[in-house]
Amino acid sequence: MKRNIGRCLPAAVCMIIVTGCTASGRVAPAPVLPTPRAVADLVLPMDAFDLPAPARELVDKARFLLLAGCTGTFGARLERTPYPDHPLPRNALAMGWLDGAQAAKHGYANPPSRMNPGYTGYVVTDDQAAVLDGTKRSFRGRPLPAGGCAGATEAFLGRGTLDLLAGRPARLREEQDLFILADAAAEAAFRDSRSRAAERAWSACMKAVGLDYPDTSAAIGDPRWAVTAANDELPRVPLSAAELETARADVACRTRTNYHGVRLAALRDAQQKIIAKNRDRLNRIKIINQVQLENARKFLAGEHAAPW
Repeated sequence: MKRNIGRCLPAAVCMIIVTGCTASGRVAPAPVLPTPRAVADLVLPMDAFDLPAPARELVDKARFLLLAGCTGTFGARLERTPYPDHPLPRNALAMGWLDGAQAAKHGYANPPSRMNPGYTGYVVTDDQAAVLDGTKRSFRGRPLPAGGCAGATEAFLGRGTLDLLAGRPARLREEQDLFILADAAAEAAFRDSRSRAAERAWSACMKAVGLDYPDTSAAIGDPRWAVTAANDELPRVPLSAAELETARADVACRTRTNYHGVRLAALRDAQQKIIAKNRDRLNRIKIINQVQLENARKFLAGEHAAPW
């Protein structure tokens, strides 16, 4: 939304009412409060340092195939294990996102689980763990690569990063530090006074329609449906009318009070502060991610052969 910014009020008044007066006598625009309406609107500053979901899946696929090939040479090949998965959009969990269409159909339950045959779920035996971690120098009489198959795989995916990282080699799975920093931002956003105010505004809205909950977590965790809502087995226990009614009112109040917009603003600001303090570290992660993606593409296309 565009705002017309006029001349600042006299200085004495300006100091009381406006905190954004500039030396030129104009008001600095306040940050615009976002109003997310769909998961596509849940964009955060740290996203710029990560890979998009399809690219992340491609790297995960290459990583698993490399690990499986390496462990296979020692007679301890990894095998994929399908597992129940709830597909959640990027940033939805950190935002406490409640989708209107989803709530109207499934109440507070997760989306129906699917058996994910992807490349991130596998069961590891003791022998496989030893080969992966390289905790021993050899396995069944054969020398293990430095750092085991996990270390060798990361070295393969990270080929070409040394010069780009100013001669400081990447640590094993250094790119995972992004999620540690994102968690720290989420904790800071949770403590943000705006987040608490958003919960109070939402609670007042719910009380106006006869539903008394102190915050959104209390509604989701209502004992009447907390167990069935968390159950990922199918078919689910049939939804009660009370759960559906509450979930629909919940969505309406989140929209009416711009609950998700406030949460998004708090998380955005918290991430920006962490980025400012960790820019070099995050830039390294971005480089590592991009190099891993390029090497994964070449490996899957047959342009780069695995060293085993």
